Amino acid sequence: MKRDGRSGRLCALTLRRAVMPLAALGLLSACHSEAVWEPMATQTIYLSDRFYDLALLGPKQALVAGYDGKLLRTDDAGMSWKRVETGTRNALYSVDFAADKKTGYMVGQAAEILKTTDGGQTWTEQGGQVYLSDDCRAAGGDPDATAESNKCPLAPLFAISVIDANIAVAIGDRSTLARTTDGGKTWKTSTLKSPLAAGTDENSMIAFEDPVLYDVLFLDARTGFVVGEFGKIFKTTDGGDTWVEKEATLVGGDYFDIQELPTFFDIDFRNGTEGIAVGLDGRIARSSDGGETWAWAANNVEAYDAPFYAADLLPNGAVWVVGASGQVVSATAGKDLGQGTFGTQVTNWIRDIEFYDDQNGWAVGGFGFIMNTNDGGKTWFRRIG
Repeated sequence: MKRDGRSGRLCALTLRRAVMPLAALGLLSACHSEAVWEPMATQTIYLSDRFYDLALLGPKQALVAGYDGKLLRTDDAGMSWKRVETGTRNALYSVDFAADKKTGYMVGQAAEILKTTDGGQTWTEQGGQVYLSDDCRAAGGDPDATAESNKCPLAPLFAISVIDANIAVAIGDRSTLARTTDGGKTWKTSTLKSPLAAGTDENSMIAFEDPVLYDVLFLDARTGFVVGEFGKIFKTTDGGDTWVEKEATLVGGDYFDIQELPTFFDIDFRNGTEGIAVGLDGRIARSSDGGETWAWAANNVEAYDAPFYAADLLPNGAVWVVGASGQVVSATAGKDLGQGTFGTQVTNWIRDIEFYDDQNGWAVGGFGFIMNTNDGGKTWFRRIG
């Protein structure tokens, strides 16, 4: 990934902490003894692949997005894959669909925004440029910019939440927030700023000025959440016109200062009440009141202090959380979190986990990692095509 300045922290924090030991190469066949690699001429999944996100369109239908503009699709639960043309070499960090499963967006490196209206079969570039600075946004960019010297760099976009066929919200580096209300034709870009606390010193200003935002989730047209660096948890109840911070409820115990809170990389809600946010240092925060207040939850695995990158709350009450170095914790309804498993040793980083329903779920990550389950996580299968 090409990132400059402070934006380089995404690579450092989320993608390059886990190093693949040689022993992990046995993972390719350890999970499913009948699986074999395709011939190189037709192979679609490689050890060099880095997958960042996935979208589930049905019990057996999945789209997996990743580095170098790569997008894979399966319609048979991973038994076969085809590569979908995206028209870009930019890394694709996030993919999401409206409830109709027809209208969807992908975002990524260099303000990449793609849209589909046919369920992910074809994708087109969207209008509007999302710049990193307010000055560039006001000026409409730099007409004299070149690839070697760009006065107005484009913002990496790390996540998008699609509300309906017309409305979607994307977030990214330096507190960038971009919103469309016309189906992607235009994007209104702003900086999601925190109010400055009285007496804030210069070293702490960075946490208020432009923390990197890593995930956005809308529960409906009005209620949404954004999480990011320095433990930021923003909530809106007016469709994104205004945002209120909620992370202060986590201060206390291990953290006496709001500046000490660890970065959050993902947020998920089971319904309008139960939520979860996960991030650095193996930390997990949960809410039971619609995200108004948050409390730390133990992951209950002493060795797990690497980042957690994604969490999913299933309708039946189960919880799955995944992260760096193959970290997995899970729990059934009403039980405490504990060490989870994919049925085989996993040492690569796992970037996303999502369930379509209580039974069918998927996980993706580094080194071509794709696994799925059709029994609620009791058994998992490595999917290499």
